Amino acid sequence: MSHPETTVLSFSNDPEELRAREAAIRSSGFDVISVSSEVAARFEIEMGRCGVLLICYTIPPSVAKELAGLFRVNCPTGLVIVISTEQKPILGDADVIIPASDGPDAIVRSLHTNVQLPKAG
Repeated sequence: MSHPETTVLSFSNDPEELRAREAAIRSSGFDVISVSSEVAARFEIEMGRCGVLLICYTIPPSVAKELAGLFRVNCPTGLVIVISTEQKPILGDADVIIPASDGPDAIVRSLHTNVQLPKAG
């Protein structure tokens, strides 16, 4: 059974990055919804099925800002993680910024640091 608070919405325009991130995140015990369009990301956010928004540097800053704002309204206790390649990230008010060069393992480490997985049982 999925738990919205531990479900990651991963948004990128790069299908290879989406697959690699999804595999790493899923194998570490989190649920993942991977999307490659703004419309799909907006839908998932509005449905409230995710507690973590993972935005890739491939997303235009204006879109990232708009979706993060929507996410904060729909999931005020959620976590916004930005994958960045620049000194200035695409989103200034992210909770966590991870350099793209650190790879999917850095995302997993950040999730385990910032999100409590439910106890099995």
